[in-house]
Amino acid sequence: MSSLFRPLLAATVSLAGLLPAVEAAVPRIFDGLILPYREVVVSTPVQGQIESISVKEGDAVTAGQTLGQLNNRLESLEMDRAKIVMSKKNFDFKGSKNLFDEKIISEDEVLNRRSEAEVAKLQYDVAAELVAQRTIKAPSAGLIVEKNREIGETVTATQPLFRIVDITQVYAQIFIRAEDLALVKEGNAISVRVPVLGPDATFKGTVDFIDPRVDAASGLLRVKVLIPNPEARLKAGLRAEVSL
Repeated sequence: MSSLFRPLLAATVSLAGLLPAVEAAVPRIFDGLILPYREVVVSTPVQGQIESISVKEGDAVTAGQTLGQLNNRLESLEMDRAKIVMSKKNFDFKGSKNLFDEKIISEDEVLNRRSEAEVAKLQYDVAAELVAQRTIKAPSAGLIVEKNREIGETVTATQPLFRIVDITQVYAQIFIRAEDLALVKEGNAISVRVPVLGPDATFKGTVDFIDPRVDAASGLLRVKVLIPNPEARLKAGLRAEVSL
């Protein structure tokens, strides 16, 4: 190399040594709690005696699955009666149209019989709904974690009968101060560690919800991180460490 360029090279090297080192940002750790993705208390809108229960604690259920049945003898009889009346009124209405075509009855009589048929249909629908209300169904998929009543017991409307939780996904919920809002945005990828599951029990999640309200007393607001949990390793109630 020509001696003409050596001083310039030496100067470049010495300047590089003077540049300050850039330190990587250290993530902040927030203590959190694992929550189920969905938790539902199942009740019935009517009072009645439990005739059957088809699930137990620990069972996985699907949305719409039958969990139990209240006695529906009287309601079923009323539905059968309403069905007979509805069939009779429909028959009368159809017959009245033929009689009108033959000019035996007036148009008003046909309209009256049509109205009677429509009312009978509504009465049947009401009776069928009362029967349906006595079947207890799961409003969503999940695991039965509580069964609060037994066959033969009488329950009142809205009394808790079952509790269902869905942990196919879970939330890690933390509370942060308003000044820490710059650390988090909805959709951010987040690392969550659950120490009780082992030193390497780290899970990936995304920020799903940032509460727009700040508690006036504590100055804190909620953040929920959504974590896939297909193997159900994460249980509701476990402590978590969330890195922001």
